[in-house]
Amino acid sequence: MFDKHYDLSAIPSQGNVFVAIEGVKSEVSMDKWAGSTKPEVPFAKIFYLNDHDSRLYLASDTYVQLILGSGMVITGDRPSAVKKVQKWIADNYIEEIVEDGMHSYVIAGNLFYERLFKSKRMLMIDEIDVTTITNASRNENGDILTYTQHVNDKDIPLNKKDVAHLKFSNRRKEIFGRSLFQSIISPKVIDGMETVSSVEQMWKIEEAMVKIFQAYASPMMMIHFEDVGEDFIKDKQEEFKKMGAGAKVLTDKAFKAEVFEVNPASKFDKYIEHMEKDVIEAGGQFASQILTAGFTARASSESATDIIKLKIKRIARRFGQQFTKEVIDWYLKGQGEDPLKSNIKTNFKFDTEAVLMPQDVAALFEKGVIKRSEVRMYLAENTDVEIDMNDMEDSLPITSVTPTDKIGKETPSEKPKDGKVKTTAQKQSEESEEDE
Repeated sequence: MFDKHYDLSAIPSQGNVFVAIEGVKSEVSMDKWAGSTKPEVPFAKIFYLNDHDSRLYLASDTYVQLILGSGMVITGDRPSAVKKVQKWIADNYIEEIVEDGMHSYVIAGNLFYERLFKSKRMLMIDEIDVTTITNASRNENGDILTYTQHVNDKDIPLNKKDVAHLKFSNRRKEIFGRSLFQSIISPKVIDGMETVSSVEQMWKIEEAMVKIFQAYASPMMMIHFEDVGEDFIKDKQEEFKKMGAGAKVLTDKAFKAEVFEVNPASKFDKYIEHMEKDVIEAGGQFASQILTAGFTARASSESATDIIKLKIKRIARRFGQQFTKEVIDWYLKGQGEDPLKSNIKTNFKFDTEAVLMPQDVAALFEKGVIKRSEVRMYLAENTDVEIDMNDMEDSLPITSVTPTDKIGKETPSEKPKDGKVKTTAQKQSEESEEDE
């Protein structure tokens, strides 16, 4: 029945059911798997490249803002656990810590948080400067043992239990994640010779362009006078030095002037365009023309925009899952909550609310969709019209069954004891708390 040897073990069942288990036969490269491992490109260098290249900086900063959206959203199966996490996030400015760390997550491909414990309970996290992480080690089973932080001229081992490690992307079970720009920040080997990264090559091209402009800011000129002596040449030389642009030369000596300029055929615009569009922009995984080019170019990049949106959604989902597992679940354990039963999910929301203009609000009021008090509240919150907040009584809606003697008569709205009118946001917040 089987073409291989399987270990068969029966499990309790009403029928004849067997589970076939076969051991893993694949192997790993032990020199890369165990022992100490360094990232392909030091994180400090990755940050330097990003912070000094406008194209990478634009791409990484845009990715960070798109991933974060308008804020974190915590959901789960147990309301008590959700409220604890939400309070913890608000009280400890966790959203700001996440936003700061998101730059490391995108740029360096790795984000490290130190778990801060008290009485064996994790109460807080603190971001570890990713540029100080230089090494890590793991055992033969692939379990990470320690991370090495190089700071103040010494190597400090950090225990895995104390570190929450989030990876932007991972390949081949590597110990460290990969940067958004991995393909263009990594050195290359060509014919056995290691060359610098594509970003650094582009920098060399740009530096050469600067030198070319500096060298040929003005063309070289040679003026040849016929049958004149050395003293005449020296006098003319001094005159030419003092001349300004557009000066006229008067002389009774025959002369010939030649201008030496760069050959117009010596152009490298196609090479530079290739490096810019096909290498740097593609390696940065961001169509920069969406933000920097004209209308026509932006219109042609709509498909690229859609692709980026899909990438952002997946990145945000991956980060949320990792943050929940490496941070929130640890906090819940310390609070006596079962992470499995709580089933906390971390997501990022995006504002999609429609923006209403005053004329839209007026039309909705005329159709009976919203109340008079809601119109006045809108005007108070969104315009410079002075509204008496104590005059918020609503008129009865006019319908086909409204008695004629009730039209125009107002019913006082319920006011709080302190006399203060609550905003729409405050009302919604109270209603959500009552529902819970």
